[in-house]
Amino acid sequence: MAVNQSGPSTPYFSTMAANQSGPSTPYFSAIAGNQSGPATPYFSEFLDETSRRVANIIMEYVVCFTLGLLGIVTNILVIIVYAKQGFKESVAISMTTIAVWDLIKSIAGVMERFSGILSLWDPAVAFSWSKISVVAFNYLICFSSYVTSVMAAYVAVERCLCVSVPLKVKWLLTPRVTLTACLIISFVVFGAFAVMFGIYDIVWEWNASFNATVAIYKKNAFYIRHDEPLFAYYNLSGILWPLAAFVVIVVATIIIVHKLRQGSKFRAAQTRMSAPPTSSSGMEIQERQPKQQPQLSTRDRQVVKMLLVIIFIYILCLSPRISLYMAKHIIYDFYFLRRYHDLFKFVLYWLWLADLCNGAVNFFVFYSMSSSFRVTFRALFTSATSATAATAIKS
Repeated sequence: MAVNQSGPSTPYFSTMAANQSGPSTPYFSAIAGNQSGPATPYFSEFLDETSRRVANIIMEYVVCFTLGLLGIVTNILVIIVYAKQGFKESVAISMTTIAVWDLIKSIAGVMERFSGILSLWDPAVAFSWSKISVVAFNYLICFSSYVTSVMAAYVAVERCLCVSVPLKVKWLLTPRVTLTACLIISFVVFGAFAVMFGIYDIVWEWNASFNATVAIYKKNAFYIRHDEPLFAYYNLSGILWPLAAFVVIVVATIIIVHKLRQGSKFRAAQTRMSAPPTSSSGMEIQERQPKQQPQLSTRDRQVVKMLLVIIFIYILCLSPRISLYMAKHIIYDFYFLRRYHDLFKFVLYWLWLADLCNGAVNFFVFYSMSSSFRVTFRALFTSATSATAATAIKS
């Protein structure tokens, strides 16, 4: 567990009794092993120690680890496909940027849970890895999720402009403008949280339980000096960034859906008016014709629909994070080593699943809804197969 009560939410398998100088006892073997922590009893325990350990192994080492590996593969494929297409459109640049951050998140998720594999070889090394992972990878997963949520808000606004002013958006949102916006968002959002990487120091100490020197993390001087304002800023930012992104995504999505329905009605009216006149004169039909308005091409409409699915996925994945952070601030005991410890941990599992699923699912949406993405992806393997066959023939 993170050293401070409002600190990082570390995975349960690496959650240790929260001694202020760095945990030293695995959580599942020392449920109440914190002598200096709050003495509030856990009234919400609904699993015994063995069941918790089994659930922890399944969720962390099997489900989350597998999702992380899947995210690594799928995001690399997304980046390769869009690179193959040449980044000629703004949507390719924005979605590639999201894929890069999702790749970072997936790699961090796998590396953070790598202690499970290391424990089969050397428990002391696995322990040290779990401690280092808290500092190196835990925050990285969280902050990458913040960046992708704000990027999703940007994509939502971009598509909202596309359906609202389709004739102007082509010259307004050029690939260069989109690339600049993506870089600024990445720098500003990630930079807003980067200070949290400098609050712990990794030190090596002798541990009698392992009969070896192991790594632990301790509060550094900066942490101690700025404890209260630092975590007040961190917790407030952790709510405001995803909440602002959520609001922008919802509003932009409502506008997009409204515009698409408006366009569908207009096209239906045009179809009816294009039928041969029966009893009405040509002048009357002309008067009944709806006013012409800029329309999206069929391809652009399909792109918007695909991105709407991506946006809805982000809405589903952002909701639990926002709800969890707000509940944590409203209910004091809803946190690690407090009254609702087990309930908080149970809810946190679903938050990790949402983050990792969100980081792995985009490829399947692109492949199922974008014909150009599907053709380019298949061409990658067709070209590779043809090249291999040609090489075999020459040899």
